[in-house]
Amino acid sequence: MTSKKCLKLTVSIACSVGLAGLIAPSEAFAQSTVTSSTPGDQVDPAIYDVFLDTGDPLNVPVTVTVPDTPSKLDLFLNLDLSGSFNNDLPVLRNSVAPALISEFCASSDALCGVSSFVDKPVTPFGDPFSDDFVYNTDLALTSDTVAFQNAVNGLSIRFGNNAPESQLESLLQIAVRADDIGFRDDALSVVVLTTDNTFNQAGDGAEASGDPDQNGIAGIQTPNDGDDVLDLGLSPDGFGFLPGLGEDYPSTEQTRAALMDAGIVPIFAVTSGFIPTYQDLVDDFGFGTVVELMSDSSNLVDAISAGLENVISDITLFAMDDDFGYVDSIVPTGFTDVPAGESRTFDVTLLSDGTGSDDTLSLVAPGFGETVVNVDVAVDVPEPTSMLGLFAVGALGAGSTLKRKHKQKA
Repeated sequence: MTSKKCLKLTVSIACSVGLAGLIAPSEAFAQSTVTSSTPGDQVDPAIYDVFLDTGDPLNVPVTVTVPDTPSKLDLFLNLDLSGSFNNDLPVLRNSVAPALISEFCASSDALCGVSSFVDKPVTPFGDPFSDDFVYNTDLALTSDTVAFQNAVNGLSIRFGNNAPESQLESLLQIAVRADDIGFRDDALSVVVLTTDNTFNQAGDGAEASGDPDQNGIAGIQTPNDGDDVLDLGLSPDGFGFLPGLGEDYPSTEQTRAALMDAGIVPIFAVTSGFIPTYQDLVDDFGFGTVVELMSDSSNLVDAISAGLENVISDITLFAMDDDFGYVDSIVPTGFTDVPAGESRTFDVTLLSDGTGSDDTLSLVAPGFGETVVNVDVAVDVPEPTSMLGLFAVGALGAGSTLKRKHKQKA
């Protein structure tokens, strides 16, 4: 066979099967598709395995069901122990804690725990003389109701210099310590934060006196690194190195991401004057709820009950760990006032622009669970011009080989 005939034959084959099929047969007829899925419970499915072809969108519905009552509840109190809560603590010890035990903690599959916060122990935020602190786990989640009562009994009021406190930093610490605290993957995980004031956030640390993080610039300038270590910083009051002074407060986005990653939903039990402040924070988070707290915390049990009703009737869905932006849209972003026992479905569109690689992301419904999405993406093939060049070289090479064989036979 002459090289011309070989070239004609190869071109003919290429035209019949397509260049992509000739160069990369596995991609010739590729399209985005769900390759498998694993059913879930409250969030269905639990797992999607998908293949994404470049530019070809794929719809993956996610259905969330509101339970009649939470089958498992992890209830973690996060209490403000600054000076303004001085009248609340006796009420919490004597009446609220026993009522909480009766209403929630004594249930067969409920765990309760306690944590507390004040503020960074440096002027103007807190007071090292009063042993102020950013965050403390007073009791990890437990079914031991006696230990819960004893933990509340053991709390003591500190000081706190200025109005804002370390609410965000305490929430971040709870989220990143979720495993140590004992939050269960299959439980409704809730942190109830009680406070009568606003919160410090990223950037506020610059107001600290002295140079606690020792970087040669006044204030605390080192950004919060989002881990479970309260970095030590130098107290300008002669108290040595104290926890929480070595880094700034976290941002709202850092706190939100940590809570979502841990699957924890916040209930903000706040006094009436600060409801708008914390409603704005919940709006920024996209999940959680705000309930009114009486000035002495005497209604905390009723406030938690109302908060739980809100939490389990409002559903939102977010993409997490989506490194390559494969989640193109989630419609709608949330449902409100969903009756117990009913389900709602989110339409999630996945799309690859061809620049990413295989990845695993999560579609998280805070308080309900998540759908894990394992993404395989198409392997890029040569551009058409490159393919033609490769094809031409291959065809000419094949023609030369046949020509040599023809000469040898002669």
